[in-house]
Amino acid sequence: MLTAAMGLFGRQGYVGTSVSQIEAAAGLSPGSGALFRHFSSKRALLEAGIDRAVSTGAELSSLLGDATALAGLPLEERLLIVARAGLARLEQQQDLNRLVLRDLTRFPDLLERVRDREIGRTFEGFSLWLRHQPEASDGADWDAVAMVLMGAVTHYWIMVDTFGSHPSGLDAERYLGAAAGLAAALVRSGATP
Repeated sequence: MLTAAMGLFGRQGYVGTSVSQIEAAAGLSPGSGALFRHFSSKRALLEAGIDRAVSTGAELSSLLGDATALAGLPLEERLLIVARAGLARLEQQQDLNRLVLRDLTRFPDLLERVRDREIGRTFEGFSLWLRHQPEASDGADWDAVAMVLMGAVTHYWIMVDTFGSHPSGLDAERYLGAAAGLAAALVRSGATP
């Protein structure tokens, strides 16, 4: 039921999705009230879907959790692997991301939960990962560098999700390669964006 509901919320929006539609998508009799045997309200279902979504993401978390895991690779390649994992995470959580961009301002507590448990956790992990790269110089603003690369990857996902492909015509590999190259230059120079 969570998967069906989050898919509908992601495609149609929270307000645009009825309980009957969720029941039908979950294989229940539409309009039967069966959803309420599992969840006290449509909002409780949304909350459970968000909690499930933010509890996943093992690939990106494991990459960021071990700064030495990719140590044998050149810096640009390490950054590209992390950027690819970030884009894959955004794609995996497309319904949640759509909700964040479109609907969760109606639920400030849920928006805060996503900010803290998903975006904040990823940001902190990436900033720490950058600080521990062998090429990292002292004195750089690693939080800013992390946010610049995260912002670039997120922008790419938003444009592709909105338009079906990036309006520039760049494919993901070319775009992420350029972002990784720019981030590598920042890491090496210690400059702040």
